[in-house]
Parts: sequence; structure tokens; C-alpha cells
Amino acid sequence: MSTCDCQTAGDRLPSVIRGSPVPGPRGDRLRILLLVRALGLGGAERQTVNLATGLARRGHKVTVATFYPGGAFESILSRESVLSGGNLAYLRLEKRGRWDVSGFFRRLVRAVAAERPDVIYSLLPMANLVAAAARAAVRTPALVWGVRGTPIDPARYGRLERVSIRIERLLSRIPDLVIANSRAGAEWVSGWQSGAKQLAMVANGIDTAAFRPATPHQREAARAVLRCPPGAVIVAVVARFDPMKDHAGFLRALAIAARRAPDFRALMIGDGPPAAAAALHATATALGVADRVIWAGSRRDVEQVYHAADMLCLPSAFGEGFPNVVAEAMASGLRCVVTAVGDCAYLVGDVGWVVPPAAPELLARALLDCRRAVLESGVINSAARHRVVQHFGIETMVLATENLLRQAVSARPHPTLAAGRCFG
Repeated sequence: MSTCDCQTAGDRLPSVIRGSPVPGPRGDRLRILLLVRALGLGGAERQTVNLATGLARRGHKVTVATFYPGGAFESILSRESVLSGGNLAYLRLEKRGRWDVSGFFRRLVRAVAAERPDVIYSLLPMANLVAAAARAAVRTPALVWGVRGTPIDPARYGRLERVSIRIERLLSRIPDLVIANSRAGAEWVSGWQSGAKQLAMVANGIDTAAFRPATPHQREAARAVLRCPPGAVIVAVVARFDPMKDHAGFLRALAIAARRAPDFRALMIGDGPPAAAAALHATATALGVADRVIWAGSRRDVEQVYHAADMLCLPSAFGEGFPNVVAEAMASGLRCVVTAVGDCAYLVGDVGWVVPPAAPELLARALLDCRRAVLESGVINSAARHRVVQHFGIETMVLATENLLRQAVSARPHPTLAAGRCFG
């Protein structure tokens, strides 16, 4: 299988990484507050639910707090909280908009004081900054930040995103521990000027019982639901419409590949700002591939997408950490074509195709090579599933995170929560 010559994290763990997981007694229960912006469709949100559920099942008291209510994973978390025997709770902080700052912060600080967590574990830049401010007000808990990506192109994003990422870097010595979900992300954090006190890497965990190869009946049904033409070779792209995902570059590669493979169809799963969607539709029309693209929108039943597809492509230009969709597709037995961004190359190993980012001609060649493998050997690639089962299961992620959180708590003094520190 083809790979590029560009530098990747490979199979080595960077020497800069400190704070490796250490074993701890199962009986040492923790009170954990997981803080995320919302529970909409996304990799960080899915991992939050997987982690919260796994930690609660191991006997820890876990509260998931979100800025905003709603989202695709809220119902899953609510169901799991009922089944947890009181170990899992869901707290909506009811932020009413971007400018609801002081009221939202008071609610968060009151929640932290009421929950009395041993550790706050936040995910993504805005949640990380809010968690740092809350810990400063309450002082007691250990603070752990989750970093889920690698450098972005600042020019492609709004002022709020640029500022939050810049401040996160400047304040990176505040948390007791930073956990990256990718080797590339850990290397990036290690280069931040202020530097994290402790840094560790824990790869995402994939539910390999939920994501598994389709039966012939499942495949037929999924292709019918998603309107896949009979006889078409379906390449799925599962990604929100965001500059980092480079959908336009994929469409250019599709146009090149379609000259040699008229049976190619792209199944586009995801959504985004209306202007971004309109631009992609216009690009597909201009490239002459509008009739080869199935725009299926954002879907909760992503398992059906993998059942319908013959392969998956993630054409990202920058910013990836550990992409869930690639690992999920591999667990479902699909071959994957990815760009060498973040940990994509490490994730697919020698069972997928890797090309440089922003190289449509090389991406088209890899798509054609992958199509040839599908036609010659069948859709299901057991080697891809085996790699995920062996290295990226949920239990591995939960146990590693549990040990790191326990380590962060053990290393921090535990003064009595100061009366009068809470905003009321």
C-alpha cells in the first residue's frame, strides 16, 4: 500500500512525553467532573460519553457538565446515567449564548462546589480555559486538560477560535496534567512556550462491538437507505464542513479518479455553515462530479454509513489528532485512504493508504488503488478491524485515563474547600 515520505509520529512515543499511566488500586474511587461545550455529533463528544460511561462502570462518581443542552449524545448519556446505579450524572449549565459569561461562570463554580470533584477534566480549548478559571475560584480539584488536535490554519477561522487557542497555549502550565489523544498532538503541546507541567498521551477508544463489519443484509439495507446506486463503488467522507477537512480537495481528487473509474460515488456525511455547504455544492458542479456525490447530511446512525460504504477517505489538510471516523471505519472492516495529518498515518499503519495533504492527484491515485483492492478482495478487510481491536479499544482508553487522573489527584494537595469562595 502506498504511503508518503513526509514526517509522521510513526510508531514511536515522543521522548518529551511525561506522566505515563501508572497502575492504581481499583478500590481508589474518584469524583470526576468532565467538562465539554456540548454533546453534539463529534469525536470529542463521543469520547466524552465513552469515557464517562467506562469510568462510572468502574465505580467512579462521574458528572458530565456541558455549556449548552441538547446534542446527539445527550440521550445516550442520559440513558447510561439511569443504568449506572448513581455513578453517572449529567449537568446542563444552561449557557444562553456567547455573551452569557458571568451568569454561566457563577453556575459552573456553584456546580463545582456542590459536586466537590477530586479532578476536573476538560476537553477542547474553550472548556479548558473555563475549567482553569473555575479551579482558580474553588481551588480544590486537580485540573486536567484534554487536547484533541494539532495546529490549525488561523487564517481560516474566526477571532474567537484564534484567541482561545492562543490563550490556551499561554496558560498551559495551569493544569496539573495535559492529556493529548494523539502522538502528533503530544508533540505539538510539548513545544508550547509555557509548557505543560505533565504531559501524557491516551489514544481514543473505539466501541468495537458497535462498529463491526456488515452482514450482507445490513449492507443491502444501508445502501438502500443512503440511496447508493447499484454497482457503485462508494467512498464515504464523514466530516463536518470545516476548512481543516478539505472537502474541496477531495472533490478535486474524485474528479480525477472518476475519469478512470466511472463507478465511483462519494457519500458525504456531515454538515456545517450554509455558506460552506453551498460552496462545496458549487465546487462539485464546477468539477463535473455533482452527479457522483450523495449529500446525506449529518447522521446519528454512522454505523449504517460504514455498512453502505466500500471505503472511507479522510482528506484533512491540517488539525487532526486521532480521527474517530478512521478508527470506526477500520473497526467496521473498511479500507481507509487518509492524509498524513495528525495520527492518521499511525492509525492506519500498513492496512491503509496515506498521502500528503492538499495533493489531489496523489489522493486520486490512492483512491483508485483502494478501489482495486476492494474489487479484487472484497469490501471487508479483517486486518483493518484487527488493528483497531488490538490497539484502540474503549477499555484501554478508560484504564489509561483512570490511572492518569488518579496520578494527578494524588500529586495535588487537598485543602478544605474554602467557604465564601463560591459565587452566588
